[in-house]
Amino acid sequence: MSTEPATNIEIKELATRNVISGYHIEYQFPENVTCITCVEYDAKRTFRRTTAIVEVLKGKSILVSQLPAGRIYKHVNIWIGENAAGLPTSLKNGLVGFKVEKEWIENNNVNESLITLQRYNKGWKSLDTEKVGEDDNYVYFESKTPGYSFFAITEYDAEGNETQLQKTLRSLGEQNGIVKEPMEVAKVLIAFSLPLFALLVGYAVLKKKI
Repeated sequence: MSTEPATNIEIKELATRNVISGYHIEYQFPENVTCITCVEYDAKRTFRRTTAIVEVLKGKSILVSQLPAGRIYKHVNIWIGENAAGLPTSLKNGLVGFKVEKEWIENNNVNESLITLQRYNKGWKSLDTEKVGEDDNYVYFESKTPGYSFFAITEYDAEGNETQLQKTLRSLGEQNGIVKEPMEVAKVLIAFSLPLFALLVGYAVLKKKI
């Protein structure tokens, strides 16, 4: 079950299924209140009634030591039951379905083809992600995963070609304990730099008059 503090959980949804070894398990989330649309896998062990919990976080999970690379859309925890039900030893062919707001993609000039689900397990690893559809408000994706725990939906080049700006912002965020996405760090930097820029311009004008 979840060990994430309630203060860091923005919203969550639960679904329950019977988990029997050898069967394909699919969790749907009918309330549709999170960015996760479905969780699927083939069970390797029997657990009977098992609950899947999706938690959309306000920032990076406190159980994770570092931010993922790339531009962050959402931090998400996915927990499957208890007694290791969501670990790779208990399942195979894991899949996560998720959706991303078109408004976020457009407002941030996001390259849709680089939207990637990353999973944390002693470090962040990008998962095989593909677009599966879209509607007026969302673009839908599916990612293959070996297990369930900590995730982040990101714009990230799977080849590791993170831009220098993204690297700098992420580094600043980690050094200062900032758990919000890098764009929030950028806003802070801009807020500090604008007054300095105005001061320099005023000095230059004054010097020219003299």
